[in-house]
Amino acid sequence: MELNFSSDLDSAKRLDEIMNSYSGRDRGSILADEHSMEVTLFLLEHGKITVTEHTYSYDQDIQSDSEMMEVYSELARETRWKQFAHTEIERIRINALRQMRQEGKPSYDGEFMCWREGRVFAHCGNLDLPQLLLYLASHEQAERFYLFTYPYWTEDHTAKYYRFDLSETAIKGAGIYRESIRRKLRQVSAASVVLPSFPQQEDDPASPS
Repeated sequence: MELNFSSDLDSAKRLDEIMNSYSGRDRGSILADEHSMEVTLFLLEHGKITVTEHTYSYDQDIQSDSEMMEVYSELARETRWKQFAHTEIERIRINALRQMRQEGKPSYDGEFMCWREGRVFAHCGNLDLPQLLLYLASHEQAERFYLFTYPYWTEDHTAKYYRFDLSETAIKGAGIYRESIRRKLRQVSAASVVLPSFPQQEDDPASPS
């Protein structure tokens, strides 16, 4: 199913639902960062990023799959993931690796699982828009991004993932966003004021005797 966005509050809320699916996390992380939200919604509205929603069979007992556990364990050595914790995020990651196995052997880059030298990458769980945009700005070869969300249980044991198809314009837009962040940092740095040190009076109790 292809998702349509328009530059209004409903689109922002929909984007927040997609990027932050974990019900225990406070809402509003996307709405709080208006600049990254505006950039992303603009790219979505003009078709520079296409998002499709997909349903897959979620295997709650996937840790019993020795083949997928071997793939997961090898990848986990490159990460800070806690192995064999039997948490929901571990199951989501292994299920994601199963869905992505047609892409070949995965590697790890930052907070993302990668395939085909960074042209395809994925993330499991919640993700902030600035993190995604800054990653895209540094990976001009990126073509597709997959986000595997926390599953809301259904009777048929299915969960959702979202596929983001990226254009060259999307990568350039992410680069513009990164430059705007750098410009703000330079402005803050230039505006920094160093407080002068004042000579202490002889009767100042804080002065050394």
